[in-house]
Amino acid sequence: MQPVSPNAKRYDGTTILLHWVTAFLVIEQWLGAQIIDWFPSGPLRIDARSAHISLGVLLAVLLIGRVLWRSSRGRRLPLADSGFLGLVAKATHWGLYGLLAAMVLVGLALTWTRGDSLFNLVRIPAFDPGNHALADQIQEVHATIGWIILALAGIHAAAALFHHFVWRDGVLARMLARG
Repeated sequence: MQPVSPNAKRYDGTTILLHWVTAFLVIEQWLGAQIIDWFPSGPLRIDARSAHISLGVLLAVLLIGRVLWRSSRGRRLPLADSGFLGLVAKATHWGLYGLLAAMVLVGLALTWTRGDSLFNLVRIPAFDPGNHALADQIQEVHATIGWIILALAGIHAAAALFHHFVWRDGVLARMLARG
């Protein structure tokens, strides 16, 4: 693990890129999940769900990459606050990582419980065909985790904006690309 870089003003470019791509995918996945059922049953809904599943797998790969990068080569900056707010920030970051991991795992369980088709090309076999109650329960857990991620990410973003516009302490600038 890289030591903390006390003189660095911002995170390294890879960390910044991984952060913003993750944020984009989380927003896209949540929005996509809200509209899947707008599509009529059949090929369009299968394609919408397939895109959601595929991007969820991409999010899983990205999450693994982020954790590996953060633990090996990513630049580590000191906490902006060494007191209670620093602990809250750290808990929020690790909470988001944990919730994203849980979301991916529950999403995979849902895919296997339902027995989804990917773009009508590959059929994922159902773990328990016809057990709609189990699929509904897993879907509910998946949706609940999504709402919790959305709320926690919203608090995270609001805190970053508060740092930027009220405290003007440069915390947000640490995660922005140069220029």
